[in-house]
Amino acid sequence: MNDIPDWRNLVVTLDDDGLTALARGVDRVIESLRSVEEGPRSNRSPDQLHELVTGLEICPEVGIALETVLEELGSIVWANGVVPSDPATVAHLHPPALVPAVVTELAIAATNQSMDSWDQAPAATEVELHLMQWLANLIGLPDSGSGVMTSGGTASNVLGITLARSWAAAKLSVDVLKSGLPPQAADWRIICSNQAHFSVQRAAAQLGLGRDAVVTVATTSSGSMDIEALDAMIEELSRLGLHAIAVVGTAGTTDLGALDPLTAIGERARQHSMWFHVDAAVGGAFLLSGRLRTGLAGIELADSVTIDFHKLWWQPFNASALVVRDVESFDLLRVKSNYLDRGDELEGMVNLVGRSLDTSRRFDAAKVVASLRTLGRHALGEMLEHLVDLARYAATTIDAHPRLELVAHPASVMCVFDAPGAGPDDLRRVQQHLLARGEMVLGRTSIKGRAALKFTFMNPLATTDDVDRLIAIVVKELDAN
Repeated sequence: MNDIPDWRNLVVTLDDDGLTALARGVDRVIESLRSVEEGPRSNRSPDQLHELVTGLEICPEVGIALETVLEELGSIVWANGVVPSDPATVAHLHPPALVPAVVTELAIAATNQSMDSWDQAPAATEVELHLMQWLANLIGLPDSGSGVMTSGGTASNVLGITLARSWAAAKLSVDVLKSGLPPQAADWRIICSNQAHFSVQRAAAQLGLGRDAVVTVATTSSGSMDIEALDAMIEELSRLGLHAIAVVGTAGTTDLGALDPLTAIGERARQHSMWFHVDAAVGGAFLLSGRLRTGLAGIELADSVTIDFHKLWWQPFNASALVVRDVESFDLLRVKSNYLDRGDELEGMVNLVGRSLDTSRRFDAAKVVASLRTLGRHALGEMLEHLVDLARYAATTIDAHPRLELVAHPASVMCVFDAPGAGPDDLRRVQQHLLARGEMVLGRTSIKGRAALKFTFMNPLATTDDVDRLIAIVVKELDAN
């Protein structure tokens, strides 16, 4: 039995011995990352990866030395993952992480604050509240604005639309959390563009309204919501006796990065008594740039806003937020409990579980604050502007290329294109072959039925030379098919 690891040495403690053990572990983790080779990913096939991973015994009868476990993770997992910091990783909104955030992740895990109640995370709660107040101010919301961290853009959108549903019910003097949906809910509708994120439909489904309660309006050639189409939809719903309870504006669509005309949408929301939710999961970071934030004009009219820090704020997953115009809106979903959020706390104590659809949560606000304080607004703005400029450079280069054709001019960090004469299967083969060989993690999508390829620029270290190389690789693969 002498080979059994002493579990007492594997519990994190914050005394000298515990911190020394943690430091040794960190050194070994860093060494395990040296297994990652150059390129966006390895060229191992799904079958090869399956064989490698299933060779790991998940829970042996007797434990294995941590050094061995970390070495295996390095050679089997990290070496065969996607490398977000490689310039050829351009498929998704998948960023390289910032050093301040990554090192702060260690402290988040080691101290293990649980963000559901103040008594489990006193200082951490104050940090999250401080970050949410700063974010509300950055958006331009009134002093009553605040928010809560969530696991991602989908969770934030679901939370925002949950508030919209409860708000609509409250106007009918119905506590929807207690009594369920009122009969009038059968006529409720949520409006968004046909390029809005699928989480809007998911929210409607989860909230008992059904996906059919979401009605979409047409977009312009750039992918942004067509205001004339919105006006026509509002008029049509009224004619049919249906009631639009919410409208969703998108600040950065997933494919084209398009920015909806938020001012005009916000004005319609006020005029027709609709909750105005802005999905700024992608474009919310543009608030940090004096040059780019003009594209978000009108976001200050929102009742709720989704911000994803794990996109263009370069945070490790997961880190998102739902910010509201009036913090008292969260009372619409609060459920008190005898053991956690009792309602009789000392003055000044806030239990964030009252704002969240989750109970236990990580202290992800810490890594965001560490990053913002370390880099500052000027540097973050420069990074964002560089990526937007890269997308525009890619668009100009593609527009001039005889083999390629631009689908839409970039409004953000995405550049979507196709190849005249190449069908959907040709584009699929290009994307899949480059992925299989480990040469490029390239995006592939469909815009209004038109098959397309996509560059999503998330790496602020990428250059125009990298863009030229990526385009050349795609063209070479097209010619080979």
